[in-house]
Amino acid sequence: MDEARYRLLVRVAIILTVAWIGWMFYDTDLQETKPGAHELAAADRYLEDGQFGNAVDLFSKVYAEDENNIGALRGMAQSHMRLGLQQRVEALQLEQQNNEEKAGAVRAESARHLQTARALYDNSIKRERAIGISDANRRALGVAYANRGILRDQLADYTGALNDYREAVKLAPEVKQGPDFLTRFMRNQPEKPPSVADRARYLEEQLAKPPAERLMRQPDKDAKQQSYRLE
Repeated sequence: MDEARYRLLVRVAIILTVAWIGWMFYDTDLQETKPGAHELAAADRYLEDGQFGNAVDLFSKVYAEDENNIGALRGMAQSHMRLGLQQRVEALQLEQQNNEEKAGAVRAESARHLQTARALYDNSIKRERAIGISDANRRALGVAYANRGILRDQLADYTGALNDYREAVKLAPEVKQGPDFLTRFMRNQPEKPPSVADRARYLEEQLAKPPAERLMRQPDKDAKQQSYRLE
């Protein structure tokens, strides 16, 4: 496998992992009785359909109207992250087509979205922890850690990613289970794909080795990761 194809597979795998964590997971606060609930539900659908730019706009609108809506803040983070990762794949494809100028522009836009996502996740996690961890927000906070871990993983902050994965599993044990049988059956996916816990174990093993011996990516396993949602 050539280097360009390897890199493309890695980027695609990361995007699938983000979806695997679950577009609906980040917000346990979504209830029809809350202000902005209809807009948040519509933003969720944009995420599900891969319309990440529209999701960014709608989550941002809801948050601008109510800055106490941490669910909208997490939604903004999720949307920026998925848009940024999608653009990274687009940039690699453009590089393979020898369109370096356009690839550079797309890559710069991707970096902007990923850095924005990182800041939004940092903010949402800080605010959620300031409120205090309870049964009402434990799962949403755990998934925010998982998603920030994926983002750090993508940005090659492997130690930070490992710390976030560990915290995610502690707060929301569901994320270590991976897609359930019904989800995999609907996707004709008989084998259970790697989970956040699997990735955490792998990072832990690699980080324990001398730097020259580390292999931080497993493209064959990464490519098997699929999106799913926990109800």
